[in-house]
Amino acid sequence: MGKNISNITDDRFSNDIKKIFMLSWPIMVGMILQSLLGTIDTYFIAKLGTSEAAAAALSNSASSVIFVISTLVSAGTIALVSRSYGEGDMEAVRGFSGQSFYLSLIFGLILSILCFLNTQSIIKLVFNPEPSVAVLTENYLSIVFIGTIFVFLNSVLRTILQSLGDTFTPLVIFGISNVINAILDPILIFTFHLGIRGAAISTVISMVFSCLAINIVIINKIYNSSLNQFILSMRLQLDIGIRILKIGGWACIQQLARPITGVFMFSLVYTVGGGEGTAAFGIGGQLFNYTFIFLVGLSTAISIMVGQSLGRGDINGCDKIIKEGLKLATLNMILFSLPYLIFPAAIMSVFIKDPLVIKTGVEYLRIVYIGLIFVVYPTIYGGAFQGSGDTFPPMISSLVANVVLKLPIAYILAKAFNMGTNGVWIAVALSVVIEAVIMILYFKTNRWKEKII
Repeated sequence: MGKNISNITDDRFSNDIKKIFMLSWPIMVGMILQSLLGTIDTYFIAKLGTSEAAAAALSNSASSVIFVISTLVSAGTIALVSRSYGEGDMEAVRGFSGQSFYLSLIFGLILSILCFLNTQSIIKLVFNPEPSVAVLTENYLSIVFIGTIFVFLNSVLRTILQSLGDTFTPLVIFGISNVINAILDPILIFTFHLGIRGAAISTVISMVFSCLAINIVIINKIYNSSLNQFILSMRLQLDIGIRILKIGGWACIQQLARPITGVFMFSLVYTVGGGEGTAAFGIGGQLFNYTFIFLVGLSTAISIMVGQSLGRGDINGCDKIIKEGLKLATLNMILFSLPYLIFPAAIMSVFIKDPLVIKTGVEYLRIVYIGLIFVVYPTIYGGAFQGSGDTFPPMISSLVANVVLKLPIAYILAKAFNMGTNGVWIAVALSVVIEAVIMILYFKTNRWKEKII
């Protein structure tokens, strides 16, 4: 009897691991391609000079704040669509999908127009860089802001497919999109002599392609190839829209906390470390994107599996899924500790030859990674919370760690204690640890298992 129970447990373990990998590997490959895209952009832009590298870093910091608002819709989408799919209710899937697309279209269009018209004011208000860097930042950011609407649509369309358990199709579409961007980058930057504008234009073109392609797939897969059915599903239904935004609201605030504080952190780094410190911060951030490839895949897979399990009423299965996710996430962090802690100078020198930028970047990678090891908890537990539709706890942990504590600590260490950029790096590391502790405490209450959405 005991042997049979053991075999059943082993089979369940094997199935959970297999499903996690089946769902997450396309997301991981997609993240690799996305990270390579960012790295390629950074590589070509850095070839133009330190000022251009700093401008790109400031632009990416500002645009990330705007782009992450797409979570307002996508977070609610993954919870409601995955749970409806787990229940076998395709009519609800179509209804939630149509409303999500409509909301993303409206929010994305409004923000795209507002940000484009106020690019210069945003740069001056938040960063106030020296004139040469300010001009380069505006050249890049004003073009990227035009693509805001496509960022919103791509986010929700990808989420819809992933909620159904299809993580492969988005990989293919966004993979091709990234290749288009990578090909256009050197052509527009150097061949057509567009400089930093060329990198921004290639990014927007790739966004438009992926939006059109994934929209066609959604219409064929969910709406039986009926464009009319898809359009009808976008008629505003206030009750459904409120349900989506209610879940997504907390998630959006959580996701906004990090990039908003990141903007102020960039401003602080620019103040105490100049263009060199800002360039190091930007390059280091691109490098850390590779650390999150596996983690994002795991988190998304767990969101989908938890949502579908709750839809089936399989509460106990959620605990096993999460436990395996934590083990895999921890292994990922151990593996990435080797290059960042042992060979940081060699990695930084691939992107730029400025000795001060390399030195500052090495300090960034080593100090921040010590705290970053604890990110496994916000990542995996955050996936479970999102899949259940309980997005309030991650929001609180992110706000406390990033807004209430990280910014003040960074300013105190960097300026009051004259630690410069190292003070900022220490504050970043501490914020990850604090966020992890808060998430663990919330998770242990198990209230997320009873969340009604």
